Amino acid sequence: MKRGLSIFIGCAGLLAGCESKPSAPAANVTANVAADPADEAPPAPVATSAAIAASPLAQWLVGSWSAEANCSSDFIAHYNADGTLQYGEDSGSWTLTGDQVTETVTERFSMESDTPEKLTKPETRTYKVVRIDDGHGTIQFEGRKVAIQRC
Repeated sequence: MKRGLSIFIGCAGLLAGCESKPSAPAANVTANVAADPADEAPPAPVATSAAIAASPLAQWLVGSWSAEANCSSDFIAHYNADGTLQYGEDSGSWTLTGDQVTETVTERFSMESDTPEKLTKPETRTYKVVRIDDGHGTIQFEGRKVAIQRC
């Protein structure tokens, strides 16, 4: 189930760490008092081109990323602005809710076939993404922090 991301994470070698800054709570407009973060609705998922354009973190994530020391690997993750993704033999879609990326893999290329095969049951995985700078970040999955770099 976690095959593609496990490959992506497994290629990282050394793990890197980074702490993200929590966002400030939204202001309560009717009472002009800061809202209690526990009362806030969770952020809406970012999936469409317009939603990605409205999210600075999603805009930053769009592009090609590697968890290896260079970008010559076959396991480059490609996050497209239309919400599709491709890396290794997997393809599907991605959404962003706050700092949580959810990938849904719907097709997998097999060496035995010339075309990708649709999965009978899509595989879903969620992980945290943290921006360090324009070309570097980390993904945090199952307690591991993995450094990523833009290709």
